[in-house]
Order: sequence, then structure tokens, then C-alpha cells
Amino acid sequence: MKMSKFILSICLIVSLALNVYLIKNQMISNNKQQKIDLDFKASIGRISGSLDAVGDGNYTGYLTAIEHASKAHALSKHSSYNHESSNITGTTAELINQFRSLYANQKNLADKERLMQGLAEPNNRETMDNILMLLNKQ
Repeated sequence: MKMSKFILSICLIVSLALNVYLIKNQMISNNKQQKIDLDFKASIGRISGSLDAVGDGNYTGYLTAIEHASKAHALSKHSSYNHESSNITGTTAELINQFRSLYANQKNLADKERLMQGLAEPNNRETMDNILMLLNKQ
């Protein structure tokens, strides 16, 4: 009888320790995911600051926008937004292509204000589609 209580006690202690370990790992994983998501949103948000500098013959803002879009593209593969919003990775890749084209052709943005407002909500699929539509009008 004492042996079965001892074994039961060991099993309970091991079970408790395993649960604590799993909860701790889940919390660490959630924190990492939140950091990736925040970095992704920040990179997309920085694009609007770069685009704000474009105008009056100065197109170097596109180069900075490409850098931020490239970082967002790399982060999008691991972002929770990629699972929530289909093809966010493809959308960020398209942003890079559009900014390259605008820089190569030395074009100004036709609707800069709407574009910059849209970049404030990168996790919204409809907004990202509207951004690409605005860029395609250039």
C-alpha cells in the first residue's frame, strides 16, 4: 500500500512539473509571436514614413521603403497575420516590386495620403489589397 502511494506521489509530482514546464514554454512562444507581429507592423508602418519623403524629384524614399518592405516580407512568413490573412507574404513581396518599379521609373505617388493611411492596418487583407490597387494605378 505504501509503495502504490509513493508511486502515485511521484507521478503527481512529475505531472505537475511537466505542466509547469509546458506552460512556461507556451508563454515564451506567445511572447516571441507577439514580438514578430509587432516588428512586422512596425516595418509596414515605417514604409509610410519613407514614402512621405518621396516628391519634388526626390525618389530615395522608395529605397528606404524597399528596405522596410523587405523586412516585413521576411517577418510575414512567421507572423500570425500570415495565418489570419491569406497571402500576406505575397502581398509584401508585391510591395517590394511596386516600390522598385516606382523608383526605377522615377514616379511620384498619385494618392500618397490614402496609401499612407492604408499602411496603418497591415493585418487587414482588404486594406492591403487596396494598397496594391493604389500602387498599380501609378
